[in-house]
Amino acid sequence: MDMTKLPKLFRVRTEEDLDRIPFQNGMAAVEVPADLLDKLELKHHDRGDSLRLRDLERSIRANGFQPVEPITVRIGRRGRWIVINGGHRLTAAQHIMGEFWSNLFGKKVKNFYFILFTNPESWSKTDRPIGVKKDKGRPEDFDASREAWERSELRRNTTS
Repeated sequence: MDMTKLPKLFRVRTEEDLDRIPFQNGMAAVEVPADLLDKLELKHHDRGDSLRLRDLERSIRANGFQPVEPITVRIGRRGRWIVINGGHRLTAAQHIMGEFWSNLFGKKVKNFYFILFTNPESWSKTDRPIGVKKDKGRPEDFDASREAWERSELRRNTTS
């Protein structure tokens, strides 16, 4: 199995598609329409009010949401999507989606792009979600990555 091969983009069209996301080497690239975002069980995505958040909201109102960079997520033990990177973009887009006047002449937010991880590359300390099988690719590399991460965490915690 080629570990460098990236997953193809999977376009979610219905709520049922969320249960059929294909993972390759513990990763999935997913496009989710904005109207299905509330069907995802998201965790750590909501960001508090800040200058950065207000700037993103202003930009989305003026230019629409341009999902150039995917939102990085890992799948938690209970199947929740735990946001690692992109929470400000996600929160700002959700705020604009709820504004009537911003969307009067057309939706400002249409799609979201996510990169999902289920393997040790996500640095998940939780068990794999039900139905996700361990990669048979090069598990020794994953184990080595996991061990290196745990050693660095131990060093960081002992020096703090």
